[in-house]
Formats: sequence, C-alpha cells, structure tokens
Amino acid sequence: MSWAIVADSSCNLRNYQPQAPDTQFAIAPLKINVGGREFIDDEALDVAELNRVVASEKTASSSACPSVGEWAELFRRADNVIAITISANLSGSYEAACMARELVVGEGGHQIHLVNSRAAGGKLEMLAIALDRYLKDNPEATFEAACDYVDALEQKSTVLFSLSSYENLMKSGRMPKMAGVLANRLNIRVLGTASDEGTIKIVAPTRGQKKMTAKVLQSMESDGFTGGLVCIDHVDNQETADELARAISAKWPAAETEIMPCGGLCSYYAEEKGLIIGYGWTDR
Repeated sequence: MSWAIVADSSCNLRNYQPQAPDTQFAIAPLKINVGGREFIDDEALDVAELNRVVASEKTASSSACPSVGEWAELFRRADNVIAITISANLSGSYEAACMARELVVGEGGHQIHLVNSRAAGGKLEMLAIALDRYLKDNPEATFEAACDYVDALEQKSTVLFSLSSYENLMKSGRMPKMAGVLANRLNIRVLGTASDEGTIKIVAPTRGQKKMTAKVLQSMESDGFTGGLVCIDHVDNQETADELARAISAKWPAAETEIMPCGGLCSYYAEEKGLIIGYGWTDR
C-alpha cells in the first residue's frame, strides 16, 4: 500500500523526501494576492520578491486557500493519504480538503484522513516529519493506527510565534487590531500561540532577543516539553533562529531542532524577522 503525507503551504517543508518506504510528500499551495499580482506559494516562489512587493504595496492584499481540485489531485496519488492543514479558523483550506476527500473517496481506492492542525508553520512541519518517522518505524502500520498516532500528536503539540510587525495579521482580521496597534507603537515583539480553537492568542510582549528567547523557553516548559522535535521557521532571520535553537538544546539536550525559512504564506503573515516555533510534549 502506498502512502502520501500532504499539507498545504502553511507548512514550510519544501522538497521534503520521506524516509518511510512507499511514501511521498506533497504540498497544496495557497496563493497570496498583492497589488493585482498572484503569488503561488510553491517551490518556485521567490519569497524575497513577494516580501518586497508586500512591503511596498499600499492597497489591500489577501491570501486564498488551495482549491478543491488541487487537493483532489494530490489525494489521488496514493492508497492511504493523511493531509494536514492550516487551522480551520484561519483559512478555508480545511473545508476545501474536506470537499476533495468526499470526492476522491467516492471514486474508490483511497483512504483519506484530514488533520486540522489548529495552527500554522512549525507545528505542521513537526507533525509531517513525525508521521513520516512513525511510518518508517512501523512499516506494517494500519491506516487507522497511523491516523490515531497523528491525531494524538496534534492534540499534544502547539506553535509559538514571535513577531515584530503585525500589519498583515491586523488587516486580515486574524489578530485583534488594538493589540497590533499597541505593539507597533511600543516597538515590541509579541509572543503569541494558537488557542484551543486554532485562533491567535497573545502570550506576552517581549523586549529584546534575550527576553524573547527566555519567554519561548518558559512557554515550552509550561506546556510540558521535555525534548523531541522542534521546528523553527523564520522570515530572513537565520541568526536569531540559530540562537533560539542553541538555547533549546542547552536546556533540553534531548531536543532536536530543525530550522527552515518561511514560505510565502507564513512570510506574508509573520512578516520581516518573524519566527514560528512548532513542538510537542510527547515522544515521537
């Protein structure tokens, strides 16, 4: 039986090669519309150009989820499919994937399970990599067992984000406007997380990189993190991502950190120098 791990492009894995046998990984791209131009968030996207256009554009911009047809095309690639989407409360991606699942399952020959990550960025990457490792370590796993595994991990994982700009989150209604305006005026970074419903929740304001790092570690510890995979995404901020990874490894020697640049969708919302950190509090 063949497997496919599919995610929308709020997951920043690009050109990922699964380790599990007979398993493929695929991305369903979201689109970002800026100043009349459409940017498709796939491997070919010039993220630096997108960020430049977004920064210079004064008119309204927006994002759009993958179509039902795009999801369906990916679902037809394997017998067993597990798809992970951005929070259903932040995008229509999950709803489109549900419609595609109904279509493809009706054709016969495919089992499809959907995971609403209730997050974006690093949490999706952590879930996808952990699922791949599970399938590698358990080559005889049933579809039901794999679904149970990823669902349990989704319930015991989350995402943190550290942002210095909030314009696109405010404009899209994904962040309370007063919180964003206040943070911009005070020139502070905001540490946020995902609520249980998959909406954005503010944890605390932070000033300076050291305080930001300390607050991230404190939040991870409060969640029960003791080691395991941590995915750190950044928007043109490799140095800070590296420093955060070193701090995590120093506090939890059993931690494994993966650092990657944000793709288009996460760059659009996290904005310049933003960080997104995904982790769980169970062993892989």
